[in-house]
Amino acid sequence: MEQITKDLQSFLVQMHYEPNSISHQMEHYIEHLFHLLSVDDERLLCQYFGLFGQEQKALSQLARDHEQSQEDCMAHIDQLLRRLSITPEWQLLREVNKTNKD
Repeated sequence: MEQITKDLQSFLVQMHYEPNSISHQMEHYIEHLFHLLSVDDERLLCQYFGLFGQEQKALSQLARDHEQSQEDCMAHIDQLLRRLSITPEWQLLREVNKTNKD
């Protein structure tokens, strides 16, 4: 996994476990970033990370829900993260987030 994709994944994990560390504005931008995906793919990521009011679900449950093996489901999640991480939108948000931390 490329560093930029890892940065997105880490950010999403932080959103779940430390929601108060993320500004409302940044959360709003991430929500719009997710809208670049299909509704089903957006829901999958929200459930995997437990974001935007979605209960966090285990990979095994998500795989069953999507009638996939756990490996295929994880590969799909990785693909979605890669797709989002290369967007200009995430590139900008990533830089904003880095600036805010410094």
